[in-house]
Amino acid sequence: MSTTKASLGTLFLTLSLAAPALAQEPPRQPITDRTKERWAKSQGGRFGFELDVLSSSYQAEIAEASAGPEEVEVTDSDRLGITITAAAQYKIFAGLHLDAEMPFVYGNVSGPQSTDLFGKRFWSTAEYSDFFLGNPTFGLHYAANALPNLALFGGFGVTVPLHPHPSAGLEVAAVANFPARAYFDAQRVLLGHWAFRARIGTEIHFGKVLFLTHDVAVQAFVPTRDGDFTKSVIEQGNEIEFRPFGDFGLGMRLQAAFPLSSSNSAQLAAEPFLGWEPPVKGSFTRIGALVALDDDLGFGLDRGKVATIRVALGSKW
Repeated sequence: MSTTKASLGTLFLTLSLAAPALAQEPPRQPITDRTKERWAKSQGGRFGFELDVLSSSYQAEIAEASAGPEEVEVTDSDRLGITITAAAQYKIFAGLHLDAEMPFVYGNVSGPQSTDLFGKRFWSTAEYSDFFLGNPTFGLHYAANALPNLALFGGFGVTVPLHPHPSAGLEVAAVANFPARAYFDAQRVLLGHWAFRARIGTEIHFGKVLFLTHDVAVQAFVPTRDGDFTKSVIEQGNEIEFRPFGDFGLGMRLQAAFPLSSSNSAQLAAEPFLGWEPPVKGSFTRIGALVALDDDLGFGLDRGKVATIRVALGSKW
């Protein structure tokens, strides 16, 4: 009997010591730089290239000075704008990030052109073609998570005018690219102006399948030439992206630009896009087509209006 009691006592003691160990959760895999998620685009380091291609053509009617009131000349008007922008985002510490971008611009126009530069009407009739460096922008922004699935960000940037007194040919080539983003990011190609921009926004995801982004930016353009005037615009953007297949996503961007110094009080545009964005470090890709929806730049699928192919390639860490 004593032997049986001793055996049972040993068994109970063994079980009592083993129970806490069995109840413990298995050790979690430590979070390293390789496995840390970076779902919010406003956070972490990023570097990439953004390509915008705008091509439009239409026939314009011009009244000849020596002709009668019923006689007009029909001529072709063509525009080709290509901008490749190197954009970088570098995390300094905590949620503070350094931003920088440098545009490389090519513009080719022929025939009569009329473009509203936020209240200043720009006209050209000759043929121009030029490649040049656009305006570089430097800034800071702060980004942090308010909730595990909600990120907030805000910051400011300053654009330096590399061409404070551009020649006529250079300015025409720049204006060929001006409407490519439906009045967004105009600081890249609006020559002869300092630009000051403030921006705030949110990023949110639902189950890492549905992603929403909202942002508002206010930008002021201060001229470097006598006789010009200060211009301003408000940019409001919204994006929804659905990623049912992991890193691959499809989405829609809806944006509105409000040029405060122009008679065109609002410019709407939409951009369906496909994207590849890994949750951790790696390469990202985005391909979209931005289409202006209303006057002055739309409807984008009509001849002579704004429909821009947009591509972004890069890496994040």
